[in-house]
Amino acid sequence: MVASAPSSAQVPAEEQWVLNLDYEGFRREVADLGKELEQNQGAEDVAHLKKICLWSDICAVVGLATMWLPLNPISVIALSLWKFSRWTTIAHHTGHGGYNRADETKFFNSRGFATGSLFKRVTQWFDWMLPEAWNIEHNNLHHYRLGERDDPDLVERNMHFIRELKVPSALKYMVVGFLMCTWKWFYYAPNTYKELKIAEMRKAGKAITSDMKATDAYTLKSYLDPAFGVETFQWYSFMDLFKNVIGPYLILHFFVMPLPCLLISQQAYVNALISLALADVLTNIHSFIVIATNHAGSDLYKFDDGCKPNSATFFMRQVVSSTNFKTGSDFNDFMHGWLNYQIEHHVWPNLSALSYQRGQARLKAICDKYGVPYVQESVWIRLRKTVDIMVGKANQRQFPSSLERQSDLKVWSNEDIAENSAKLGQDVKLKPAV
Repeated sequence: MVASAPSSAQVPAEEQWVLNLDYEGFRREVADLGKELEQNQGAEDVAHLKKICLWSDICAVVGLATMWLPLNPISVIALSLWKFSRWTTIAHHTGHGGYNRADETKFFNSRGFATGSLFKRVTQWFDWMLPEAWNIEHNNLHHYRLGERDDPDLVERNMHFIRELKVPSALKYMVVGFLMCTWKWFYYAPNTYKELKIAEMRKAGKAITSDMKATDAYTLKSYLDPAFGVETFQWYSFMDLFKNVIGPYLILHFFVMPLPCLLISQQAYVNALISLALADVLTNIHSFIVIATNHAGSDLYKFDDGCKPNSATFFMRQVVSSTNFKTGSDFNDFMHGWLNYQIEHHVWPNLSALSYQRGQARLKAICDKYGVPYVQESVWIRLRKTVDIMVGKANQRQFPSSLERQSDLKVWSNEDIAENSAKLGQDVKLKPAV
């Protein structure tokens, strides 16, 4: 027996917009705009990315050339922006395939950028995370399962251990502060590697059982859990993580790269180590502020069920479960890592950074036309709302299951995940390249 649609009187005022949504009209206009933006991409988009690469490289040169000096803010900020921009703008949009068609050289191509060898990882995008693991966790699972229980980046669920702590609020905020300073190596590196391991297991036909708690965040804390009597499924050993993921970056970036400073003096080498360490803390904080805040807040939705990619529900969810920040100039967008176009990016994940600038106002107008909530606020307001979620002061908004468009819903299978990876040029390899 099919349940009848709820009446207007049964739906809370803040959800009334769903009852009036013309799903097909909304889907058609959003899809058409995305196709138009993609068709108009070309040399100008690649030139724009190369400009961002130049800005990133300038930051690298300034930071590397001065890091041997006594501690100073110029070196630390430059090194931080180098790492930040290389991840958030260059690797991020390239990994999504934003330049696959436009870049005739195939350098900025999702099929192989920073993957396949340690040399490519070091020279194209070198960070705490393994690029192959990032591609699975972010480009596939997060984008196609946004706001769902299986979204690996759902802040409310991932922070449940902080939210449920029976401690003074001040201590919770201290834990959040620690995570802001360390989240790339404490959370992102091990959790993305976990998702790669799960993808490998599925490809090999191995079962993922409920006792493994596959949707729980897997952090460095997981290795300490047994000492406190907490049962945590060990997806891989710490030595595996160190050898293939965090070890190469820790050793090469922090200890090998500054070795030429020894030609100046031993103190110059120590100065470089300190600058690199502080830059890592700063880039962790910077990236946390513009990334962790993208989908967190009491005004953004979470969902119970999956939905079909590029359906009307899919497009709607990308809007109402995401937030934009201030948009505009290249400098503003550079400092936000282009994460200030999060709504546009989730609606059309395979477009260039320049296309998001072109399409932002037009997508907002479509949302206004159809009454779909489009959230855009200062990143500092969004940071406060995110921290409120993390410490348990606020909750993510639940989208009523009774209002779901049933024809758009989908139960995801292992084959679906593998198919999405293949389309993105990110086929799962049973062994990460080292």
